[in-house]
Amino acid sequence: MSVRFGATILQVVPFPSLRDDYVFAESIGLDNAWVIDQFWIDEVPEMPLLEAWTTLAAVARETRRIRIGAMVTNVAIRNPAMLAKSILTVDQLSDGRVEAAVGGGFYPAEHAAIGVDFPDGPGRGERLREAVVILDGALRGNEMSHDGTHVRLSGAFFRPGPTQTPRPPLWVAGQAKRSLRVAVRYADAVVTLGEEGKGIEESLPAFERRMATVDEICAEEGRDPGTLRRCLFAGWADEPIFASVGATADFVGRYVEAGATDFTF
Repeated sequence: MSVRFGATILQVVPFPSLRDDYVFAESIGLDNAWVIDQFWIDEVPEMPLLEAWTTLAAVARETRRIRIGAMVTNVAIRNPAMLAKSILTVDQLSDGRVEAAVGGGFYPAEHAAIGVDFPDGPGRGERLREAVVILDGALRGNEMSHDGTHVRLSGAFFRPGPTQTPRPPLWVAGQAKRSLRVAVRYADAVVTLGEEGKGIEESLPAFERRMATVDEICAEEGRDPGTLRRCLFAGWADEPIFASVGATADFVGRYVEAGATDFTF
């Protein structure tokens, strides 16, 4: 499985500057580039921040090759049926270059600001599972009904269907076992973070343990572990990723040995 590289570009600048960042990322050969999906930046809520999927619709028309998405879309603040429509629309606008990366929510203060509940880990994991079940079917263009704890759908149609076959690639963000299991059951890729504020001596073993858990779940679920891509969302841990060319090569090499197939910086 080839290693792929991407950049997560915060949409905190005017759109012409963001467009230029995407065009540059495409010009240097990156495989993908992502915006973030937040209502605000948690530490600086007054900072201007463009909405993710509206921005991606515009980015789709300004690029030609690079794959695009939001790293990661928060299913807690978006009805999954409407999110599926957004993803399918950008799939059309990009001629099949959209990737759908989703997670269960990360910032309690952001949720509180817009009146969305922030349950405990199991609660967020169950809400994520319901959303991913819906997305897995809806992004294939299926008619969907769902009677869950968090979401209810009744005969919802998803037209137009996907440009990509069988659907746009689905990535699931996971740190805990419950969300990793959702990724194994339904996703094309799992996304995981480094250990915030810790060095590579602690962050790399944590990644290795998480990948071992993924392999265990694959065995339990009857999935070939080689069919699941594994993305490190780099930059959360205190690691000297870009201190030098050698440091970057060493960083990438060590995480690839630990199981990473994808990086976003």
